[in-house]
Amino acid sequence: MAVNKLGEKRVEGHPLPCGRLVEDVFDDLEAGRADEHSRTCPHCATARRGLTTLTEATRALIDDPSEPSSNLLDRIMQAVRAEGRRGAALPLVPTDDNGAATTPVLGPVDVSHQAVAAVVRYAADTVEGVRARSCHVVVDLADPLALRIEMTVALRYGASPVEAVVDTVRARIGSALRGQVGVRAAVVDVHVVDVWPGE
Repeated sequence: MAVNKLGEKRVEGHPLPCGRLVEDVFDDLEAGRADEHSRTCPHCATARRGLTTLTEATRALIDDPSEPSSNLLDRIMQAVRAEGRRGAALPLVPTDDNGAATTPVLGPVDVSHQAVAAVVRYAADTVEGVRARSCHVVVDLADPLALRIEMTVALRYGASPVEAVVDTVRARIGSALRGQVGVRAAVVDVHVVDVWPGE
């Protein structure tokens, strides 16, 4: 278990962004307790939902008399690794028709950098003669909705002039981020790192 320093205390556990420990949220959930903070805090609410799902899944496994499949451990470890790769989250702010931020109706919504990178890679792959490789999403702390995208791609040899292909990739990425995620690409750096032969 990680040892973290919060203020002047050294605590053992997994702190949420609000300062509460996941372990404390779990204890409150098991005991049926809820104070004012836990009733209104979005971080505690998210942790409670995840812990409730985990508890229900664990209970279902305990109640299931059948033997687990031979690849159960591999599937669990894949899920753990995927969650670890999820990384930081980007807050999504709804906008009006003019692009101005509005108040969310149903509360705050986050999207992981990994999910944003998947949208970017898919957009790049839709360009003829392009295969997306890596994608790194960098958030400007001054403007979280203006992203810097650092992308590497491979091109098919002789498909089109490189400058034209890269411009098309940038345009597709910008459209996908606006239309599917609700953020804008302040900078899109596209690096060609490989070429594969044409037919």
